[in-house]
Amino acid sequence: MDNIHSTPTSPTNDTTQTLSPALPERQRSAFERRRLLPMGILLTLLLCVTTLLIRQFTFVVHVKVDGEVVGAVSDSQVFEELVGSTSEVALNILGSPAVVEESVSYTYRLASITVLDTLDMLDTQPLEREIFDRLDGISVYYAVTVDGEQIGYVSDPATLQTAKEERLDSILEDGALSAAFLSEVSYEPEVTEEGEALSLAELLELVDSLPVQTVRQVTYVETVPFEVTIVEDFTLFNDVIEVLQEGADGEIEIFAELVHIDDREVEHTILDTKVLSDAVPEIILEGALERPLTASFGEYIWPTTGNVSSPFGPRRVSVGSSNHQGIDITAPHGTPVLAADGGEVFFTGWFGGFGNLIKILHDNGHVTYYAHLSSMNVSVGDRVYRGQHIGGVGSTGVSSGNHLHFEIRINGVPVDPMPWLP
Repeated sequence: MDNIHSTPTSPTNDTTQTLSPALPERQRSAFERRRLLPMGILLTLLLCVTTLLIRQFTFVVHVKVDGEVVGAVSDSQVFEELVGSTSEVALNILGSPAVVEESVSYTYRLASITVLDTLDMLDTQPLEREIFDRLDGISVYYAVTVDGEQIGYVSDPATLQTAKEERLDSILEDGALSAAFLSEVSYEPEVTEEGEALSLAELLELVDSLPVQTVRQVTYVETVPFEVTIVEDFTLFNDVIEVLQEGADGEIEIFAELVHIDDREVEHTILDTKVLSDAVPEIILEGALERPLTASFGEYIWPTTGNVSSPFGPRRVSVGSSNHQGIDITAPHGTPVLAADGGEVFFTGWFGGFGNLIKILHDNGHVTYYAHLSSMNVSVGDRVYRGQHIGGVGSTGVSSGNHLHFEIRINGVPVDPMPWLP
């Protein structure tokens, strides 16, 4: 019991000498283990990176034209096929494939595996165009087709597109709501001989020839023709026409939408209208009564043929009145005298200086005189028609020779007959 609970004595010198050599050995082992751990991690990381590089990167073939890289393909076999296809095209155009074989080369370069995947699926036509663009005598133009018909070539489709846009913009700036080309224009790249592209002037001419549909909204004023209303009057002869009311055109303002193909209007839609002035109808009175043959027209014809030897009004004469109340028409003896208008004969016979005289009362109240007659073919009360033969030219009464003295009297007053005759 005493040994169990007694306090231990200090170690002797022999114990100390036995334990001392063991402690440094364990420390050296731990140190070695700690030193080898980072090296293992480093090797592991290096292995991972190497595996990643192998999986993610590979070598690809970069294609060169005259030493300049223009693209890449997945392997040399694809390159050889590319050279073969471009050489064949060059042979067809220039007659020799040497231009391709001398200018095109390749070199290997490291690239991402994703790039390789893309290259395997890549169409080599864009790369071919890059090659042809750099070869002398050959160019990649764009064949322009309009509605399926090839028109020519352009070197840059953007120039054609710009010209089309500028034409439409100019139409829109001119007030059109919309403008669109009706023809389908397309362009596809095509390898051909240099110098076949359209000039700028030819390109603009092509664009100007394309039909364009435009939509515009316009406001204009249109005339509305007046209507004619005819009123029949059975108390008037059927050759009587009187205008009771003058007609006048109206005006209407129209707001419309117009569709044109170039300068040809193909659609016209009226959107709104506004009456500026109403049309005034013209009202015409027409007689409906059948005119008798002997009815008056109110207009006169020449009563005989010949020359006017003495006009109406004052005159100096040795024979006859100095104040001439009619006109004298010279004609040979017996020349027919005609009724100047239809009417009723109310005097025939000798009348002083008039000699043989016929007076006709017309329906409008006018009276006509036919004097110096050599013969009279009508009697008082007869109805005569315009142009009827009523007598013959003579020199009866106060007369210096054969002639017809002709008068028109209105309300009993003689008037100058000349304005009344045709």
